[in-house]
Amino acid sequence: MRAVVVLGGYGRLGRLCVHDLASRVSANLVVAGRNLQRAESLALSLGERASGVYVDAHDPRTLARALDGASAVLACTSGDSLLALQTALELRVPFVGVSPLPLEARSRAHVAELAWRAQVPVVLWAGALPGLPGILAEALVRHLPTIRRLRIASSEPVPSGDAVPQPARGRWLPELWRFADPIGVRPVVPGASPDLEGFVESHCVETLEFLEPPRGLIGRSWYRLAARGPETGFALAARAEPAASIELSAASPLVAAAALASAIVAAILTGGVVPAGLSAPREALNPAFALAELEKRGVRVSAALR
Repeated sequence: MRAVVVLGGYGRLGRLCVHDLASRVSANLVVAGRNLQRAESLALSLGERASGVYVDAHDPRTLARALDGASAVLACTSGDSLLALQTALELRVPFVGVSPLPLEARSRAHVAELAWRAQVPVVLWAGALPGLPGILAEALVRHLPTIRRLRIASSEPVPSGDAVPQPARGRWLPELWRFADPIGVRPVVPGASPDLEGFVESHCVETLEFLEPPRGLIGRSWYRLAARGPETGFALAARAEPAASIELSAASPLVAAAALASAIVAAILTGGVVPAGLSAPREALNPAFALAELEKRGVRVSAALR
């Protein structure tokens, strides 16, 4: 089987993804990044099935050499991975991206067309934030035919960037949201998660609201004051009316992100599961399957479905 290339594979998230993939798939793994020594060191710890290569995510030549003939590429780079996506499409290599990509509507439509023509899956926002809010929303919609109000709250903010437009703040004071222990009460305000874009229009949901911790110096100060406790992991909760809820919790959002991203890559390698074209994680994986895979990786999933 051809290799899976993990861009930024020796970083904090990339390392988790590499180890997760090593236990999920039989394919060879390529740890890629600008620090060849770190890439080779991690690859050496995994044995003969892994190798480290030098790749500059902003250099099309090194990207093309690394991705040519690969079975999939998982982009764990913290910066812009648009060039890696373009290179993967040119080489007809499935692409899974964790970080938000600054794609406008026209650019997204163009990527979708290219992915469909190449007949390869392209899954964007395959992390904890964004990524998992859509999974929870999809799971609740499949359980409840009609939802009047769907609210999703995160104990961590969605990574900022051009891909995550910030909505107008409807209220100045944050709302206190109670997550399951050990997270407890955390203040949240209206936010945006790109994997939820278009969800209301395509489902029987009257209103959808995404909530996240306040941003900015004043907001973060208020957050620390209202929380009255140390940072104790990551939680994401979805509550629907009529009464139904799902909540995830993990030691950190990186653990949840690695579990989801590697599950998508593994599903691509099996063939016929993840559709060709552009999709979000909620469209790429059955939500029940995704939640089961998260639980296998130590993410706690609690649901109250009526």
